[in-house]
Order: sequence, then structure tokens, then C-alpha cells
Amino acid sequence: MNRIRRNYFVLLCTVLALLCVGSLKGTASAKQGPLVSVDWLSKHMKDRNLVILDVRTFPKYEKSHIPGAVKAFGPWERMNDKFVGFMMPKVSELEKMLQGYGINKKSFVVCYDAGLTSSDTAKSARAVWTLQVLGHKKVAILDGGFEAWGQAEKPVTSSPTVPWPGNFKANIDRSKVATLDEVRKVIGSRKVFLVDNRLPEYYFGHEKKSEVERFGRLPGSVLLPVSFVTTGGQEFSPAIMRPVKELKQMALGVGLPKDKSARIITYSDHGTQAALGYFVLHNILDYKNVSVYDGSIIEAAANPKVRMKRYSWSYGSYGGR
Repeated sequence: MNRIRRNYFVLLCTVLALLCVGSLKGTASAKQGPLVSVDWLSKHMKDRNLVILDVRTFPKYEKSHIPGAVKAFGPWERMNDKFVGFMMPKVSELEKMLQGYGINKKSFVVCYDAGLTSSDTAKSARAVWTLQVLGHKKVAILDGGFEAWGQAEKPVTSSPTVPWPGNFKANIDRSKVATLDEVRKVIGSRKVFLVDNRLPEYYFGHEKKSEVERFGRLPGSVLLPVSFVTTGGQEFSPAIMRPVKELKQMALGVGLPKDKSARIITYSDHGTQAALGYFVLHNILDYKNVSVYDGSIIEAAANPKVRMKRYSWSYGSYGGR
């Protein structure tokens, strides 16, 4: 009888030990910052609740991807009902899409892109912004994307990941989305900061995308090109986010305030680069009241009631209002 009890005790201790090890290993941290490194991700691949989204194109995913990553090209944007501007899809459509990616309420979602340029990073930022609009806060970007993963010689696979369907449900945060009507009302306001995240030549009005009807920028906006916020393309570097100190200098240098409660609206041509502007200002620099003008310039320029300014630069605070 004593031998049986002793064996039972040993078995019980073994089970408890295994449970403890599993609990220590198992859960992706919700306290992880807005950027995760290649080293962090490689050490947490088996964490419970971790969902990795590959937002690159399907052919790139099918050629090779991070093991366990879900094919998640989207759509994260759709042409709006008026066929002017690329907007966030309907909530019901996004819920279904995210459930298909295996996302649950407790999921910690890591998004990654090609990682070659800031434009690549913007695709991950668009996914992050969309998730945060839908109320999901546990989300991050893989710093440097797939390029950084490859340069670190981490394992890849061509075998697709088929996730178990998630139970994600949206809890919309309207404060993170700015509409055309809202933008029209704040043009010229000294209490709201409009931030143009495009290249300088588009902001100045020297050039424009073919699908944008008018040249120039929204009056009062300041220029903060997101092409400058990563090291992408410099000496074969992947698109690694610049240090917080530099990003802070950029924000203050273009005239944004030190006040982290200031209202800020980012925009670009289609809203993708604006999402990266949002990510830098809100997720990294901790500005609390940042939203993306989803329709961005492609929608604003098509509306003759929206004023636009050409051949001028901003200066100092308030974008030279």
C-alpha cells in the first residue's frame, strides 16, 4: 500500500511540474510593446494565444513564410461605396476574416510584411490600426518584417498554416477613425493637428498619384513622411523602426506638440501610409488621441467642397495656418 501511495505521489508531482512548465511557456505576453524583435518572436513561437499574420501577397507567402504564420493579405481596405477612396471593409466582413485567421479575444497578434521599405511596414501598420479600431489591443509588428527574419537566418517554410477558427468579435473604437465630414470641420483649427504622411513632392503639390484628382495637401497640415521612420533601403538594412528618440525629434520638429492628449489626424493618399503615421504617433510615441482619415487624399481631392493647398510648405506649429 505504501508503495502504491509513493508511486501515486511521484505521478502527481510529475503532472503538476509539467503543468507549471506549460504555463510558464504557454502564453504570449499582452504587455509586449508595439514592436517585437526577430529574437523575441523566434523564442515565443509556441506560445499559447500567439497568432502570426503574414500580410504580404499570396505568392510571397506560398513561396516561403515564417512557420505558423497565417496567410493574411486581407483585404484590409476596399473601394468605398462611391468608388472614391479605399476604406476599411465592413465590420461583419472583417470579423469573419479575422475569425478565419484564428484570432480570439485573448490572442496576441504579430503582423509582419516584406520588411524592405517603410511602405512594407505600412501594410503591417494598416492591419494593426484595423485591429485596434475593432477593439483588439494585443497586437504588434515584427520589426524589420520578413527581411529581418531572413537575414537572421531563422527557419522558413512553404507549408501553409490552417488555423482553427477563432471567436473574434469587434468592439468598435470610433475615435481612431476620422471621416471626410470631420476633416472638413477641423481644417484651419488650431486645436487639431493634421499630419500628411506622404512624400514631400506630393505634399508640396509638385506631383500626385494618377488616381488623385487634385494636387496638394489639406490646409494647415504638417508633413511627416513615413518613408523616413524606418531604416529600410539603407545599406541593405531591413525596415527597422528608428529609435524612439529620433521619432520624437521628427514629431516635434514638424510642429506637433509635446502634449500627448492633443488631437491628431493622419492622412496619406490611400490611408495605408497614414496607418504607419498613426502607429508611430500612437503606439510608439504614446499620443493618446490619434485617428486615421480613412478616405485620405484620394477621397478629399475628389470632393470640390474640400479646400486644398499647393506650392507651400508648413512652418512651425499648426502647419503654417
